[in-house]
Amino acid sequence: MSAPPFDGLTVVTVLYRSAGMLAATLPTWVRDAADLPVRFVFADHFPADGCAGIIAGHLSADRYAYLPDASNPGFAAGCNRAVATAGTSHVLLLNPDVWLPDGALARICAAVAAYPDAPIAVGLAMHGGEYVGIDLHPVSLFVDRPATAARTPLGPSGGAAVFPTALFRRFDGFWEHLFAWGEDADLAFRLHAAGLRTRALDLALPHAGGHSVAGDDRLTGFRAFLLARNRLLVAARTFTGPLLLVTLPVLAVAHVALAARRMRQGLLRPFLRGVGRGLVEAPAARRHWTGRRFGVAALRGHLTGRRSR
Repeated sequence: MSAPPFDGLTVVTVLYRSAGMLAATLPTWVRDAADLPVRFVFADHFPADGCAGIIAGHLSADRYAYLPDASNPGFAAGCNRAVATAGTSHVLLLNPDVWLPDGALARICAAVAAYPDAPIAVGLAMHGGEYVGIDLHPVSLFVDRPATAARTPLGPSGGAAVFPTALFRRFDGFWEHLFAWGEDADLAFRLHAAGLRTRALDLALPHAGGHSVAGDDRLTGFRAFLLARNRLLVAARTFTGPLLLVTLPVLAVAHVALAARRMRQGLLRPFLRGVGRGLVEAPAARRHWTGRRFGVAALRGHLTGRRSR
């Protein structure tokens, strides 16, 4: 199924404790959008911190939608609900702690117009490196993909990702049970298994990273729990049986290494809770997805494939 031709871009942003960051980044978005066919949708999961006022101070009412939900259903749910309101052919998922240099949106729009059927992983510069999309990793299963990697991205990172709107909806978007951290990898495996390849756009957008949990030990522990749980759920849900047989021994050894790392970080307890919860929930996660799964042949093709631009 071909995507419709590019007719505009909806920037989808999920906010959580984001007022400080958004006050710094949103002016760069508005300036860069200028007269481009770009609209904005904000799903705000911590509306008490004043993001609504920041948005209203920078954008005219006809150019954005604001969706507050203090219950905080999670990043995955926020993206899905925001994309459901999009009236453009394509959406750009963009974290609130990403700056847009002049010309960035014009380059993104040009790439979408050139390849309207493809997901696009937009490059981010963070933590001293440059990354474009998601890649496989033998220990953590999925990681940020270095911009210099030879092979194409497995899929876009949720921090800066373009999807044809109809495609995102057809694949049911992100699996909301994951809440956050790993939902983009889950979708990437499903898209790849269906034969859809992601293109890389090396923009190196400045990205702070981690603002929503910074300085809060409880949220840092919750993140460690989710990463441990979701890693197992993503594998159980999206891998074929033969690939799971190959993967499980590797994951078992990898989790010993991950446990040692989490112990040094003071996060061993939430990590172990996440592993336990992942093992309990894995059978239900596998039953939940009935579409094509990522198998040995797909893995071989990804590992030997060259990047597309």
